[in-house]
Amino acid sequence: MLSRHTSWIPLLFGFLIYGQAWPIWAADGAQRIISLAPHLTEQVYSAGAGDKLVGVIDYSDYPDAAKTLPSVGNFAHLNIEKIVALKPDLILAWQSGNRMKDLDKLKQLGLNVWTTDTHRLSDIPRQIRAIGQRAGTESQAIPAAQALEQTLTTLKSRYQNTPEIRVFYQIWAKPYITINRDQFISQGIALCHGRNVFGNLPSLSGEVSLESILKADPQVILLGGYPEKQTLWQQAWQKVPGLTAVEKHQIYPMVSDWLQRPTARFINALPEVCQTLDKARVAYGLKGYN
Repeated sequence: MLSRHTSWIPLLFGFLIYGQAWPIWAADGAQRIISLAPHLTEQVYSAGAGDKLVGVIDYSDYPDAAKTLPSVGNFAHLNIEKIVALKPDLILAWQSGNRMKDLDKLKQLGLNVWTTDTHRLSDIPRQIRAIGQRAGTESQAIPAAQALEQTLTTLKSRYQNTPEIRVFYQIWAKPYITINRDQFISQGIALCHGRNVFGNLPSLSGEVSLESILKADPQVILLGGYPEKQTLWQQAWQKVPGLTAVEKHQIYPMVSDWLQRPTARFINALPEVCQTLDKARVAYGLKGYN
């Protein structure tokens, strides 16, 4: 059974990046919205429609206002009766995370279910814009989406020609768990021109051995997870000889609350990720960073 420290990991690993079209359907002016994924809850607030939320799924903990909303269950079990009782005119569902049989049941009951997914970083602002269209809050959603798109464009322009640097993103230890290139955090690292040393993993996430980490020899180790774990992991790495990132003191704890969901917070945190990799470039004396 997952502990409270690891219960978020399946949610993080569920976000996938594929080069597929992102569909949009028409639905105007929803007034009673239910969100069936924590990241979609955040997206509703980013779209300026937070006051229209009447129910959310468990772990919808950002912003603080979301914590006060009625829970309609979790990914393993949705409370269908409660959802119906809340009389939603729009239900936001996560294609990769919600059970299809639950969504089918809601549709059979005549409820308006909009199913979406995050396939690319550019889908984050698209999602915000689309929610604004459905909630009638385009005047807030469009500027919010445009600001995020500008951040992505700026970072791509700034970093696409910088020296590439090898990165290991640590999700857990004992066993070591990391992500492949299709996971959205890895795409963010790539935007900063970092190369995920385990990008070729066959699944979104997976265990890797210390031996494989030593062989990959990352120049930078970025620590996900909770702060108390990050401190322990950072101390543990100091006992591993022969690793370039350790010898060069290039191990950085990241603010995982900002990075574990594909939302506006994630995009807004990417400049700090890029700046962290820039620090490493300076440490290695890479061209243009001496």
